[in-house]
Amino acid sequence: MSPTLKSKDFLWWLLAFFGVVAPIVLITLIVVGAAVTSGYNHVSEPISQLAATGSPHPGWMSTGFIAYGIMILGFGFVLYRSVRNHHFSWLVLMFYILHGVGFVLGGVFSDDPRTAESASTATGVLHNVWVFIGCFSFVIGMFVFAWLRRNDPAWWLLSKIFIVCLIIVLLMFVISQIPAFAAAEGVLQRVYGVLSLVLIEITAVRLLVSLRNRRIGSDRVLRS
Repeated sequence: MSPTLKSKDFLWWLLAFFGVVAPIVLITLIVVGAAVTSGYNHVSEPISQLAATGSPHPGWMSTGFIAYGIMILGFGFVLYRSVRNHHFSWLVLMFYILHGVGFVLGGVFSDDPRTAESASTATGVLHNVWVFIGCFSFVIGMFVFAWLRRNDPAWWLLSKIFIVCLIIVLLMFVISQIPAFAAAEGVLQRVYGVLSLVLIEITAVRLLVSLRNRRIGSDRVLRS
């Protein structure tokens, strides 16, 4: 195998590996941010409050948003590459770019604190808009990916499971935005968030296995 081919293989492997690392980094920094934020309530408070204006340690969650978004941008390209022969594969890339950019900018702009005396600010609005775009884009992007993979024997069952899970994620995401469920916003966000991250982990691992098998097959052909 030529050095150029090896370097390209490593690049795609690295981008797929970002899909494994990104959810772990995000969850870790959520846990750390919550641990160092006194009085934080996982049930009622959204994750964004860990990086809200006036939060004692906003850097943890802001870093989590930005690091996750950057890695997801890379992961989106290898996800697109795996379905690039399909007519609508560009939708996967577009929505994953929006997903990554949404979280990066969600980390750049801080949410407004959820207190009675706090007023809405432009920064808070921008944070919520971009995080909303990031979350919604994930659902659509992963749904398109699963739909394009639905007839692939290697993905047949997983694609069906993904579609069902994504419908659940979308419903819980919508419910969490309804004021009547504000008291449980935090727990709703964590349930659909963890489910989303698990889907990314599974996809990333499958892509890594596929890349490894392709490399092994290429090496055997070259040696024969």
